[in-house]
Amino acid sequence: MGNFIIEDTHISQIRVGDTVEHNGEIKTISGTNIKRCSFMGTSIFGDSYRIGRIPVKKVIFICK
Repeated sequence: MGNFIIEDTHISQIRVGDTVEHNGEIKTISGTNIKRCSFMGTSIFGDSYRIGRIPVKKVIFICK
């Protein structure tokens, strides 16, 4: 491993196709995993990351 870096990102910056670390697992965001709500804001896999106060760990793959 080591062909990627993990960067803290605000939940509003996560898009479909991004890869994140969620509950210790690396997962790719699909259209059904991300929800936008006027009351709770954005949620990924049902988690609002405390309404955007906790950063999402975005995985960035390095191509060599």
